[in-house]
Amino acid sequence: MKTELNFDLYNNRRTKMLVIVLAMILLLASRITFAQTALTSAEASFRYIASTLQSFRTTGRLVNNPGIDGSDLEAFLSFLETYYEAFSSGFNRNSAMCQFYMDPENSRMTIQDKADLSFSFLPDLEVRIARYIDVDAEFQDTIEFEFGRILLDNINRQKQSSTSNQRLPASEFDEAGVISFIDSVCT
Repeated sequence: MKTELNFDLYNNRRTKMLVIVLAMILLLASRITFAQTALTSAEASFRYIASTLQSFRTTGRLVNNPGIDGSDLEAFLSFLETYYEAFSSGFNRNSAMCQFYMDPENSRMTIQDKADLSFSFLPDLEVRIARYIDVDAEFQDTIEFEFGRILLDNINRQKQSSTSNQRLPASEFDEAGVISFIDSVCT
């Protein structure tokens, strides 16, 4: 009887530990899934903003209009410009990264060394990702507050199919990827 009681206690502790471990795994998995979903949204928002601004600069009109009327067009474009700058402040043409890369004083360096040093001006990957997720959340909140939920829903649908040659540095790059990314944003 004593061994049966000990066996029951052992199984009860083991079951509790198993439940705790499973709960922790599920919590971690949900956080990873949320972070990946949020990053995917941020990347799509950046592509949408970049492609919308580029097409407006090229054509003078809002291609794939999400529902903006004439009176709101200027404010909408201003918000897009603001959030384009917020997303790209660390890697746009005016950034320290591009200034270093384009500096004629650094022309004696190999392209790889110059690109690696330039890329090192960006914050660590985790910090960049957290920032892009925060900017995307703020962008979506601002659009909803200023223009309404219907417009935000239209943008969220359109951003899934938006294409742009610009992208966020939200992943690890190999040597060729670093050079390609820096060349695309700095030149």
